[in-house]
Amino acid sequence: MTPFSTSDLDLEQRLARRLLDVLIRAAILLAVALLCYRVLAPFLPLAIWALIFAVGLALLVAGVPWAGAIAAIVLVLGIAQVPAVIVTLPAIAWIWTRGGGGTGEMLIYTALLLICGMADNVLKPLMLGRGVDVPMPVILVGALGGMATGGIIGMFIGATLLALAWQVVTGWVDESPDSSIPQ
Repeated sequence: MTPFSTSDLDLEQRLARRLLDVLIRAAILLAVALLCYRVLAPFLPLAIWALIFAVGLALLVAGVPWAGAIAAIVLVLGIAQVPAVIVTLPAIAWIWTRGGGGTGEMLIYTALLLICGMADNVLKPLMLGRGVDVPMPVILVGALGGMATGGIIGMFIGATLLALAWQVVTGWVDESPDSSIPQ
């Protein structure tokens, strides 16, 4: 008599196939992310890339169909300064409606996708305003306005021009009136 029944071996083979499938998909996702990183590295800081990869990996492990395509959409939205929550909320809804998984598992995927989807709202202004003595809302408004008027290039030009205008105006306001009056 064997200690394992045929159903245990069948379950073990299915789990091994599922794990191998997830690892292959993760490797493909990593290869695509690295290729995109080489092409688009000047546009996005590393922290945002990590969030995009985390969203893609969470979608992949959760078994969401077209996880790679959804991660690519998150990448495009990240470049366009649009929050990833637009994509992750429908994915979370799909995870909860498909059933089959444990509640704890679904809660972990939900938390991970919500955190990753919302974190770019905080990280993007911080990364765009690194090393600049300008308030974050000014950088964000400049980036969004530039994106709306000039596309991806406008995002950087808009943030730069608004930051420069902010520095000029605050320098002008801070100037004491006594220094401009000749003696």
